[in-house]
Amino acid sequence: MNIKLDYSISSDEFLEMVESVGWKTYSREQVEKALKNTMYMVKATIDGKLAGIGRVVGDNSIVCMLTDICVKPEFQGHGIGLKITLELKKLIEENVSTGEKMQIELTPTAGKEAFYQKAGFKYKPDKITGMYLWIKK
Repeated sequence: MNIKLDYSISSDEFLEMVESVGWKTYSREQVEKALKNTMYMVKATIDGKLAGIGRVVGDNSIVCMLTDICVKPEFQGHGIGLKITLELKKLIEENVSTGEKMQIELTPTAGKEAFYQKAGFKYKPDKITGMYLWIKK
């Protein structure tokens, strides 16, 4: 399986991906704004077919968040998600200056903690938990 990585994601590709995994969808305008404000993004394709995406958002200095890591169901189980995650981590590492540090945060889907541990992330549920709130109008 030849996985090709690219560093751009179109709004159509983003919407296609989140719909393929059953996540909540957004308006095209929201997606375009989100992609414009993304620190780093990675898209994986296999034989020209969209297979997965991932993004990093944040302040570009102290803290960032790994988000929207998703792989189409027909491509899951082949290491694509891990490859995307490691590439995003590498992009962050390359842009942290000597003597500086940046915290990468993430809120994994329940049961996916071990996946992120493979990429070097720490999981300490006794010390920290993730929470969220949807604001909807």
